[in-house]
Amino acid sequence: MAEAVLRRARADFRDVMAGQIKQLTTLAERPNISVHLLPDEVSMHVGLTGPFSLARLPDHKWVAEMENQLGGVVIDRDDDVDTLMSRWEMVRSEALPRRQSLDLMEEVVTSWT
Repeated sequence: MAEAVLRRARADFRDVMAGQIKQLTTLAERPNISVHLLPDEVSMHVGLTGPFSLARLPDHKWVAEMENQLGGVVIDRDDDVDTLMSRWEMVRSEALPRRQSLDLMEEVVTSWT
């Protein structure tokens, strides 16, 4: 998630945002969930080309799902999944570490009150 998303919350929307951020930080305490913020200094990155999700199936095969305004598409071709995994790693390498991301989210929510 981009840090700018947190910073641009209007005053009349901050209660809703605070609830969502608190839920994210609660979920991120689970060992299988990580939330990472992209700091404002990272203005351009490959993740801006569109949202996607990666999932590992019980047989350990990876698949992806790409969203658009009409729905989503499941990607299971190995080459395509590899491309998306590489792009995820590019974005992830620019993001703050997990703990710093959570601390920043909590700091922003605290600044609103």
